[in-house]
Amino acid sequence: MRFAYRKELSTEPLARALAQRGWMVTAVERPADALLDGSADIVLTPALDYARNVGVVDYALVPGVGIVTSGFAGVLKLVFNRGLGGFATVAVKDTDASDALIARILLSEKHDIDPKLLRAGARGLDEMLSIADAALLYGDDAVFDMSGNTSLLDLSDEWEDMTESPLPYMLAWGRVGEVDDELLAEMAAARDMAVLMLPDLAATHEHSAQATAFYERYLKGSIRYTLEQADLVGLDALFRYAFYYGVVSDVPAIKYLPEGEPADIPESPQE
Repeated sequence: MRFAYRKELSTEPLARALAQRGWMVTAVERPADALLDGSADIVLTPALDYARNVGVVDYALVPGVGIVTSGFAGVLKLVFNRGLGGFATVAVKDTDASDALIARILLSEKHDIDPKLLRAGARGLDEMLSIADAALLYGDDAVFDMSGNTSLLDLSDEWEDMTESPLPYMLAWGRVGEVDDELLAEMAAARDMAVLMLPDLAATHEHSAQATAFYERYLKGSIRYTLEQADLVGLDALFRYAFYYGVVSDVPAIKYLPEGEPADIPESPQE
């Protein structure tokens, strides 16, 4: 039982819960690669990674497990230099990251803006804003941003406003035929255990104020760990926008482990 994930405050509770259940847990920058090379049975990745690997192997979603955000969730945000009337450049940690591609889709589709993405690497926010009009922060960089900058867009809120659906932030998935019902039950149990760990994780974190704010957003429903059937509307929309903007080569089938059964996607509220 091997699990790979991108380490950040939002994903750490699930990883710790699986580790307590005896799973081999590995934090890596690109967990999708661990599934593709066979070094992980289940991965937790940015949602768009699921679509970006279509056709490589036969894979499907873990039913009911994911990280879904809405409103001001604070895990994916665009921070601006003050006083801007518009912007032409955005500094991002990695221009190829799925988070950066989602930001580009949102800016193009909702705001008719097509800024140039500038790779910032490990630069901090001040340095990012020194080389670009805006900076994209995601994961812990967003959660633990202590700049106090109020010139920003929360992209979970922007996505919900555009699609009338929450943003699927992270998805759990694995190879069809290699994950059985017992592993799926372990994942569901770990998900339920993970949310019980959040208060202690926040209280003992070295940046407890920001971690507690994250937990409070969870309590308000802006962050949750259950991927519901209604969330597939937003997931399907994300994949279709990604295809339209040339981010992925095809729209992937949304299906479930263990057998790869097609998911029943509800009708979009915009239809």
